[in-house]
Amino acid sequence: MNNYPIEFLSALLQQNKNPTFIFHASEYSILSSNRLFEKLINSLSSKKGNRTLTTLINLLADEEKDLLIAKLKESISSGASLSILVHPIYSNKPQSTWEFNFTPVLIKEQPIEYITCSIAEQWISDEATIQHKPNHSTDRIHFKALFDNAPLGVCVLRSRELITEYANDNILKLWGRNRSELIGFPQEIARPELKDQKDVIEKVKNIFSTKKPLVIEEVKVSTLVLDGYFSAVYQPLTNERNEVTSILIILRDISQQVIFKKELQKAKDILKLAMDASEMGSWNVDLSTKKVVFSERAKQIYELDDYRLDIEEAKSFIVEEHLEYITNNIKKALHHRSGFSLEYQIKFTEGKTKWVRVAGKAYYDKEGKPLYIAGAILDITEQKQDEIRKNDFIGMVSHELKTPLTSLSAYVQLLQYKKSGSNDFTTETLDKVSVQLKRMSIMIDGFLNISLLESGKITLNKTYFNLNELIAGIAEENRLILPSHFIQVIEYKKVMIYADWEKIATVVNNLISNAAKYSGKDSLIAIKCDANKSECIISVEDEGIGIKSNDIPKLFDRFYRVDSPNTKTIAGFGVGLYICSEVIKRHGGRIWVESEYDKGSTFYFSLPLNTKESVNLDISKLN
Repeated sequence: MNNYPIEFLSALLQQNKNPTFIFHASEYSILSSNRLFEKLINSLSSKKGNRTLTTLINLLADEEKDLLIAKLKESISSGASLSILVHPIYSNKPQSTWEFNFTPVLIKEQPIEYITCSIAEQWISDEATIQHKPNHSTDRIHFKALFDNAPLGVCVLRSRELITEYANDNILKLWGRNRSELIGFPQEIARPELKDQKDVIEKVKNIFSTKKPLVIEEVKVSTLVLDGYFSAVYQPLTNERNEVTSILIILRDISQQVIFKKELQKAKDILKLAMDASEMGSWNVDLSTKKVVFSERAKQIYELDDYRLDIEEAKSFIVEEHLEYITNNIKKALHHRSGFSLEYQIKFTEGKTKWVRVAGKAYYDKEGKPLYIAGAILDITEQKQDEIRKNDFIGMVSHELKTPLTSLSAYVQLLQYKKSGSNDFTTETLDKVSVQLKRMSIMIDGFLNISLLESGKITLNKTYFNLNELIAGIAEENRLILPSHFIQVIEYKKVMIYADWEKIATVVNNLISNAAKYSGKDSLIAIKCDANKSECIISVEDEGIGIKSNDIPKLFDRFYRVDSPNTKTIAGFGVGLYICSEVIKRHGGRIWVESEYDKGSTFYFSLPLNTKESVNLDISKLN
């Protein structure tokens, strides 16, 4: 290169509008290059200094490396300027192509020692498409680089014989084969298991005629190494004459989705069986369209001809005295994002009614806006009628028992009045009879109250009265009835409340009686009343057997009794605390218990103060 000074070569290369360099024909070492070449190679390789043509060659796929070197050797041997189009798979522009132009430096008769190379870089964009001669070898290399490490199973089948032309690692694992067993062989020979899928094979072969893609969902694949479900896409690949020459197959593993869908369907089937067995229906309220959609069973309960109703039409079925109760509870559930369970009556023409139980929950979007409410509905008319008949029977029997009991009590009182002072046995016996009659009267009053509570016929006759006097009077009565216990009223200030005197007296009396029943002889029963600006809190504390924590949540349920060796000999029907709970609820108060097993219990209830107008609840809405 002595005839061409370095400064002259560098100046000459800088004039070229493409990346250009001169390299040694045998060593591939670069003698000089322009700024465009330096910019190109710096963007593609992290190596600095000592760059050679090999640096560029290594940016190509293996097959294209061989093609480029072969073209270079041809240029050197022939002395002709030659070009080749390649696809740099490691380029920053995945759709780019490079056109290498090799021009040997000819010096008289000397062997070619140096080569000038320029690179024309192009890439496909939305505005322009590269125009070049078809190069099927480079196309295949580019394709291979794209799919070799794809997270899908990919293969290419050639001709109607479905000869495997390409298969990536994922599909080889899926089929349990290696490339030597697949490449160049028809699918039906390489994979004998396909003999049971002749209909699928035929559909794939027909693609060569129809030229239409084929999609098969949930293909069941069972091999020695894999068992699962896949979705398969068969895409025809055409040549320049629009003839289908091969088929691209893409398999996606959807085993988890299919298993989940099957489990979900199984759960739906079980739920449907359960709902059918219980004669339960389902419903859905779309809050945007204000439409209610009923299941078949729900439609039957409402005696409808259509599965859909406007929300206002659905509300028209509800009896008026329950509508506000339902609306308030649903609004509360929406506010707290909680479920709800309601019992109410629906009405039909000619005065016919039904009782239904509805449970539901709202579902929300990402912003927290409720989209719809869904739930279940059950016809409980027969159950409610049974309860009404039962309550009527209890009320009737209890009422009938009151008459002879009242007469019996009167006779006992007359005997006590007429008795001789010298006969201690008669006096003592009559006192015991009187106590038992009083207990029986309290028990019958309890059953009467339950009957009235369940039928919604109980009313609150509220007046202003001194709560202290009520508690003191009941405590004194119980000291006579329960001489085996020390009943103490703790001092407190005067409290005036607006409530039903008789029913609050029943609550206090029940709690004292309960405390005595579950505590030992000579134990203390302490009654206390505290008050603040908004409510007064009454407590009845005993030194009895206590209550286990798992029994406390059910303690105020109707007819619930704690089942333990300590309670088997204690008489009762489990109605006292239920009555207390219902009475306090209807006064707008609260009732609860604190207890430690084997150490005693304290029952509390609260009553609101200064609420003559605000605590006027409609008890028909509490059923």
